[in-house]
Amino acid sequence: MKKLVVFSLVVLFVFSITIGVLPVKGDTKVEGEISIGKTSAVINSKVVKIDVTPVISNGRTLISGSFLANTLGGFYDYNPNSKTITLLFDLKVFTFEVGSKKAIIDNENYETLDVAPAVIKGVPLVPLRFVIESLGGLVMWNENTRSVKFSYAPKPLSKTLNVTLKVIHAGSLTQPIRSVEENFKNYYKNLNVQINFEDMSAGSVDVVKQVSELKKEMDVVITADSFLIPQYLIPAYASWYTEFATNKLVLCYTDKSAYAKEITSNNWFDILLRKDVDFGYAEPNSDPCGYRTLLMFQLSELFYKKPGLYNSLLNATKPQNIRPKSVELVALLQTHELDYAFEYESVAIQNNLKYISLKDELNFGNPELKDWYAKASFTLKDGTVVKGAPIIYGLTIPENAPSKIWAERFVMYLLKYGKDDFKKAGQPFVDFKAYPDIYKIPAIVRIGIR
Repeated sequence: MKKLVVFSLVVLFVFSITIGVLPVKGDTKVEGEISIGKTSAVINSKVVKIDVTPVISNGRTLISGSFLANTLGGFYDYNPNSKTITLLFDLKVFTFEVGSKKAIIDNENYETLDVAPAVIKGVPLVPLRFVIESLGGLVMWNENTRSVKFSYAPKPLSKTLNVTLKVIHAGSLTQPIRSVEENFKNYYKNLNVQINFEDMSAGSVDVVKQVSELKKEMDVVITADSFLIPQYLIPAYASWYTEFATNKLVLCYTDKSAYAKEITSNNWFDILLRKDVDFGYAEPNSDPCGYRTLLMFQLSELFYKKPGLYNSLLNATKPQNIRPKSVELVALLQTHELDYAFEYESVAIQNNLKYISLKDELNFGNPELKDWYAKASFTLKDGTVVKGAPIIYGLTIPENAPSKIWAERFVMYLLKYGKDDFKKAGQPFVDFKAYPDIYKIPAIVRIGIR
């Protein structure tokens, strides 16, 4: 969350505004002065604009929540449906409700305010003194000039806070997820928060079933197919999810693969059907890469107009070459036990594998072909029917997450600052979409997708 890592995101949600800069570190002090009725303030000796003038209510100063969060190095969110205002800082999160004198700190501590937050000219205002003093800052009122001076310097916790986050994710996400985890851990280490990740990877069907069938408590669930979250987790185990990244299906091989110099995107199926060729794919009942491979076989039969191709490819696959996770096939390729393996493009990139790029009609990487992809379907052993669709990764936080507020912070960090890690790994971000809608997801997560 450093200031140097800010990047812009194209987002689909335009009904509310999130304003923020990256939280500042320990010795960055903020000194400011605002005057009642004026549309400018002095912050660290610089004159800056305020979106709406501060006002006095019940003897307290109310100031724009977005301005205050931005000034102090935090983030702001406003939900017009619930009329709740959220201010997020490194070590505290404030939740206010317009018209209510109750405030919530860190989702658990309730405080009584001297004055209720309000909305003026469409801008939510919050009590300045309450926020700054709760953060450990100083506030001084000058009656003669009707102005407020304040100072605030973020500080690490005086006592180490230990936090454990249980993250379960698709195997294909291992590299970018662990990179984001390490960055998140290092950031909070400087604030005297020790983040311990219990990281687990599996095929995405198995990922969701760890929660829905085995009843394991997880803080964050991330799948290679967003469809699996509403199918298995909502509404019993989660109430929302967000789509955030994409990928493509490819055919991986090595220099020593049979017919490596001959195979192309036009003849791959002919090569695979040769008797001296071994190929594999992920178990479709465990891993979306597996059922996407079978869906691709179906589409190939239609696309190439070759009746029976689907069954021919199924029959040519040896049972021992079908593995629970697609990433397990990488070692078989590298040791030349397999000639070819169907993988995500990201897996090929991360493992420096050669690969054949399949046609857009077959790789599930083109959103404009969603109707074509939907011509294929596959029924899992548990009766779930999956249809061909563009590859979209999804994530959620289960309702019983053991460390929910820190899970929300981690997801916010991933969505806001993980773009480069995922792009490098071959899983670029897409325009974020939240379900059931943008205002049904946690405010802290919503900050991450603005």
